Amino acid sequence: MSEALRILGLADLHDCTERLEGLKDIRFDIIAFCGDLHNGSSKDRARPAAMALASLGTQVLIVPGNMDHRDVVPQLWREAGFVLLHQSSFRYKEYGFLGLGGMIARDPRRLEDPNRYYHRDEEVYSHLLKAYQEISDARRKIIVVHQPPRGAQDLLYNGERSGSSELRRFIEDYQPDLVLCGHIHEDRGDCRIGSTLVVNVGELRRGFGAVVDLDDKITVEWIRSI
Repeated sequence: MSEALRILGLADLHDCTERLEGLKDIRFDIIAFCGDLHNGSSKDRARPAAMALASLGTQVLIVPGNMDHRDVVPQLWREAGFVLLHQSSFRYKEYGFLGLGGMIARDPRRLEDPNRYYHRDEEVYSHLLKAYQEISDARRKIIVVHQPPRGAQDLLYNGERSGSSELRRFIEDYQPDLVLCGHIHEDRGDCRIGSTLVVNVGELRRGFGAVVDLDDKITVEWIRSI
């Protein structure tokens, strides 16, 4: 029997700090933030959101989104006490977390922007595998990403799929227990890839989030911060 864990899954705040106020009465063990805490902001403008998230009073695991800039994120998030999970791993009790931030740049010119967390889809698998090997003996395994896997909670308003094919391939090969993601605001919800539960936690800027309980089974409670 696994030791229970209660995760507050959040994403896409885009510096709307006031949305965090409605989360203070929710019970959870750890926060997993799936990117876009900020909105392309400078460090001074981004600071209130980072400190407000930190003030919720628990461990915050976080990956950067495409709107969290490299010239802001590392230093500010260290000051806030976050665990930056980008291309790395983290252990919490019997749970192993691994993460990857940013998004695929389908236009290769975007890869030249030094302040954006952009990458090629073909890089995703190797980044995750390296982090996975560090927690491969963990009893339960959780991936925290910004962009969803291809074909799973990645549907745009125009009907196109926008997820990562290599993330999906990694999930199919290694079947982690849970994948938490955001980025695609319009496809909040959950689905399965094999035995893996994929949860797009929704856009916190609009008040959406999810509480995920991991015990003998995994359950999702959808929440709304007014």
